[in-house]
Amino acid sequence: MELATRRMDEMTSREVECYLKEGGDLVFVPFGPMSGHGAFIPLGIHCHWAHALSLLLAEKANGLVFPPTFACYSGATHTFRGSVSFPYAEQVSVLMRIAISLHEQGFTRTVLVGGTTPESTGGIIAAREVFDATSKPVWFVEAARLLEAPEAKALYDGYPGNFGETLIGLASLQLLGRERPIPFPEWAREIKTDDGGDQPTEIFESVVALRRAGAIGFRYHEEGNHGNHGTAGITWNGKLDMDLAVEVLEKCAELLLPALEHLTHYAEWLEQHPFRYITAVERLG
Repeated sequence: MELATRRMDEMTSREVECYLKEGGDLVFVPFGPMSGHGAFIPLGIHCHWAHALSLLLAEKANGLVFPPTFACYSGATHTFRGSVSFPYAEQVSVLMRIAISLHEQGFTRTVLVGGTTPESTGGIIAAREVFDATSKPVWFVEAARLLEAPEAKALYDGYPGNFGETLIGLASLQLLGRERPIPFPEWAREIKTDDGGDQPTEIFESVVALRRAGAIGFRYHEEGNHGNHGTAGITWNGKLDMDLAVEVLEKCAELLLPALEHLTHYAEWLEQHPFRYITAVERLG
């Protein structure tokens, strides 16, 4: 059946039924927080990023995309207006409910897709919790890791600006059909009032040292602490940087495709090898 859309919220239940009856079994679940990033990056950037990547993958791998979930932990950004943070336990509970419900309907391959931290912690826990509860594999993908792949980095290597979340956010909205102008480009010329760190000078070294060795709770105190001075609208190598960011996202989706076959193989193997307690096979002495 020719699908009019891959977005499940725009499909009828009959269309989903037909997809499953014709052998479809793949669903992507994008999620991310409402989190503040200063003047240039939309509050929903992480989820937009996950949603755009999910749609690209669904088109390439014959999958469907569950509506984006914003019930996520937003961490240090909750000091920005518009941010709403959910405890990790609630984020995990929501993702588990979605994944288990979809599996019961016939989606044997479920992929949770997050943008980056801090929502990735809840994504990792949810994938593990579903497996422990059902013995069914749920794959969690963190989109930010793909940007570091050599094939993706090669596309933006040498870019004269800051190739980061500003461009990824605008490119994601473009792929989602919700393109918007660069938010207030003049604001990028504001003089920064801090020393470039993401914490006040008095505690910067202490917080960095604690985070380097493990984890510590912290929050942002100024707009410039998080994502306030990005770049966008630069023409480089004859191409607008936002169009380049779209190409990078498409490359990221392409890089993930082979792993979906591994997910299929793993799910089938687990089906044939149900849970059992380990029995020692060697008797030393």
